[in-house]
Amino acid sequence: MEPNGNATNITENNVMRLKPVFKDLIWGGTKLRSYFNYETPEENTAEALVLSCRENAECTVSGGEMDGIPLSLVYAAKPEFFGSNCAKYDRFPLLIKLIDAMDDISVQVHPDDEYAASVSDEWGKAQLWYVIDCEPGAYLICGFNDEINIEDFRRRIEDDTLISTVNTYEVRKGDTFYIEPGTLHAVGKDILLAEIGQNSELSYRVYDYCRVDENGESRPLNIQQALDVTITAPPTVQPGPMVPRAEIDGHFETLLGRSEYFASSLWEVENSAFISAPDESFVSIFMLEGTLKIEGLDVSARKGESILIAAGSKDVALTGIGKFIATVVE
Repeated sequence: MEPNGNATNITENNVMRLKPVFKDLIWGGTKLRSYFNYETPEENTAEALVLSCRENAECTVSGGEMDGIPLSLVYAAKPEFFGSNCAKYDRFPLLIKLIDAMDDISVQVHPDDEYAASVSDEWGKAQLWYVIDCEPGAYLICGFNDEINIEDFRRRIEDDTLISTVNTYEVRKGDTFYIEPGTLHAVGKDILLAEIGQNSELSYRVYDYCRVDENGESRPLNIQQALDVTITAPPTVQPGPMVPRAEIDGHFETLLGRSEYFASSLWEVENSAFISAPDESFVSIFMLEGTLKIEGLDVSARKGESILIAAGSKDVALTGIGKFIATVVE
């Protein structure tokens, strides 16, 4: 993503701002309001979907000639905007959301594509977590701390000792975790994070801290499915970015993670930078901090906003001070 010395003649048709969709769940908090200043429908909100084509949870375009149009309709009508890598998938490939956990989220596991296809019309899910903010002592669960067999896994679920077998990581702002399919995982309370992953919500709940809802009912567990798909060994991918922070042409980039489905980098801009979208994929920009102006357009990307730049857009000039996650489809 190096500039050729001249900013591209970018037009408004090359840039799309998305309106997020909000979801409330039992563990949701208030940081989506206080940190990003979102106007959420409920004071306690668990998730903000900032790049989503999910049915009943779909982003719409905000502003421009396509204002108010659902992302799925734009995707169908303008495949050239999204690039050839998207064309190899039978649906929109990415799902990016913010998770605000005021309470512990249930321990769960996502299957891989092969298992998912055998039981549903969903994909499996590979995903990346980036910790945006957290309270001191907050922690995540990711995989087992030692290898166990399936029968021991089953017994630990049944006798309520599963938590003693998992890896817990005390987290700090800026920490990164790649969660491959089959990895047992959970977000602990007092964490606000970004989740980048495959466009799937297929998940098997293993443990829910013995919680009940307002009717005194426990949420269902998916124990047999979890036994089928969980990797009962420590994670092979260690926490942390794939490539360390490096200065590139006056700004800083950190490759947070890459899978066969997507790649995500953290950009830190203190004055100006050029970003290019490859011919094969659009670039999703999610603004974590600050404000960046797209030169040549009356368009700014502000904290909390989700912006798409069309595939093939070269050397798009950004000016200002800001931090964002850039994601492309692989």
